[in-house]
Amino acid sequence: MAGLRISLPLGRIPLLILVAIWLLPGLIGHDPWKNDDAIGIGIAHQFASHGDWLLPRLAGEHYADDGPLFYWIAAAFARLMGGIVAQHDAIRLAGGACIALTLVFLRLAGRAFHDNSRRDSDSRSDDRNRRADGVMLLFMGCTGLLVHAHEAISETALLAGLACAYFGAALVERRPYAAGAVLGCGLGAAFLASGLAHILPFVAALLATPLFVADWRSRNALVALVCAALMLTPWLLTWPALLYARSPELFAAWLHQNSLAVLAHTPGLTAAGQALRTLAWFAWPAWPIALWALWLYRRKPGSAAVLLPLVAFLAGLALVVLTRAPGELPLLPLLLPLSLLGAQVLPDLRRGAANSLAWFGAMTFSLLGGLIWLGYLALQTGFPPRIAANALRIEPGFVSHFSWPPLMAAIIITLAWIALVLRSEHASQRCVTFWAAGLALFWSLAMLLWLPWIDYGKSYRPVARSLQASLPKYHACIISRGLGDAQRAAFDYHAGIVTQRAESGARRDCTLLLTQDNSGRREASPGASWKKIWEGHRAGDRVEKFRLYVKDRAKP
Repeated sequence: MAGLRISLPLGRIPLLILVAIWLLPGLIGHDPWKNDDAIGIGIAHQFASHGDWLLPRLAGEHYADDGPLFYWIAAAFARLMGGIVAQHDAIRLAGGACIALTLVFLRLAGRAFHDNSRRDSDSRSDDRNRRADGVMLLFMGCTGLLVHAHEAISETALLAGLACAYFGAALVERRPYAAGAVLGCGLGAAFLASGLAHILPFVAALLATPLFVADWRSRNALVALVCAALMLTPWLLTWPALLYARSPELFAAWLHQNSLAVLAHTPGLTAAGQALRTLAWFAWPAWPIALWALWLYRRKPGSAAVLLPLVAFLAGLALVVLTRAPGELPLLPLLLPLSLLGAQVLPDLRRGAANSLAWFGAMTFSLLGGLIWLGYLALQTGFPPRIAANALRIEPGFVSHFSWPPLMAAIIITLAWIALVLRSEHASQRCVTFWAAGLALFWSLAMLLWLPWIDYGKSYRPVARSLQASLPKYHACIISRGLGDAQRAAFDYHAGIVTQRAESGARRDCTLLLTQDNSGRREASPGASWKKIWEGHRAGDRVEKFRLYVKDRAKP
């Protein structure tokens, strides 16, 4: 090892290994987890199990928040891989496939944008792969992406569609017909994954770019945009038309959820501040590198490689603020333009800044990796005793089991990380390589060594099976009150329990009532005519409490 030097940027095989370590762990081997993962698996389960491939449904009810594309892909994976892996694992693998496509299209987009800016073929052959790899590594290194890239969520298909659209936009100046086809199909896939509002920032960027970039005021650009519009039209019309033909009422509900009415909110400082605070850690380290790119390009002639992702990012951030969308998922599309912007200046980063970012990542993830190993040692041996006691206090009843394969894989990954940190050559790309590899280390160690403990606390399978065993043999239906989407999806998936929500008008002949309450609150009785027959919660969960009541017909 003394003579080993790891060159940066990484070669093709080491880069593929890094992507595999970052992406594959956590896709299989565990139950659906609260919140978004369980919801996505529940919807795809409805497609795969009930044969209605037109309407997204969650536990028997129409689900208008997303389009159907991801759930079609996930249900197809579930059908094709039935008997090989569990259905929820197959569905999650569909999300992993979408993220893999996102990485491929991002890399192609970075290389194509570089080709547009460098006309001399001599310099292009070496630099284009460095730029392409930098885009992909910067995207993988964003801290907010890691968990969501391993969930069964529609946003993975949205990211793949938008990344394809960026690749199409990068081809506009050189290959207009191919650009139009790729651009239209990418936007169409993004629309079919998440609706019209999520492609508006990119459309705004397409319309703004010709105003500032001379190469986009050409015949090639016009041909590309016309072809893109022609390719996009069938995507925009076909599925909504089929939905309208099936049910005008459901079409109206979907149209309301995905119309421009979501932009009717008045922008507020609170919403903007919340979005920026979340983005500060969610998009790290892409956003400071992207800011440096804008500083370096401030006085240079406008180029589509800079202007298009910049406008798309600003418009996307404005969309998040205007819609006041909760959670982190609406910020995921912003990682694409930030990565495209930042990767352009990786070779131009100041040596001190690049080294500081690289070593900050190296120390951070080395410490996190060490803590994961220490916790694993405590689970297996009981030493250190305080850590072992805390782990069992958080998840009471958990029993650890030793297995050689994940341990050996974790050792190999840890040694590879140590070699990368100690033996990598000094290069401008080292900062993003360390962050992408550090996140891969953290996630893979957690999934290899701690997955049984994590799944024990996050899975709804035991509580769903306990509820199923407590159901009376004969009952017309079950009313639910306060039950969240993730819980409804989990009960349907694990136990086939589909409830009629009281919030949307349940049937009057239901003899069972299932409630979800905060365990810290005093139990609220549903009325004198209801008798509690079951109570349960997930292991270690101190918030959720589920209760099942049966109606006493003798009481009014």
